[in-house]
Amino acid sequence: MKIKDFTVGQVVYAFSYEDIALLKGLKPKKYTVAKIGRKYLYAARGEEVNIKTVPDYLLIGFKEPDYTDDFLEENIDYGYKAILFPDMEIAKDYYHKRKLVRFLASGVKWESYTLDELKEIQKILGVQV
Repeated sequence: MKIKDFTVGQVVYAFSYEDIALLKGLKPKKYTVAKIGRKYLYAARGEEVNIKTVPDYLLIGFKEPDYTDDFLEENIDYGYKAILFPDMEIAKDYYHKRKLVRFLASGVKWESYTLDELKEIQKILGVQV
C-alpha cells in the first residue's frame, strides 16, 4: 500500500499494532486524510472533520514501512504504533491473515499427522524441505 493510494478527505481506519499482533480484535479509530506528501500522510482524528480548520499540531503522520506493503504505520519512535488502512475490508483481511499465521504456527499439533498427510500439506503449500 502506497501513500498515493489515499486521497485527501478520505475516511481511513487506524488500529493499534499491539491489538492486531496480540489478536485482541479490531477496534478502529476513524481518521480523515488531511494532507498527502511525498513521504508522509497526515490525518486528523474523526470522520466528519473540516480538514482546513485542523491545526498542524493535531495531525498525525503516517509513513510507508520498509518491511511490508500491507498498511501505513504511524511515524513515531517509541510505543506501539498505529497502523492505517484505507477501508475496513482490507483491515479485516490483514487481521484474518495474522490469525491464520498464528494458528498454523502454534495452534496445529503437527506431530499428530502421519508422514503422508504432512507430505500432502507440503505439496499443497508448494514448499521444499
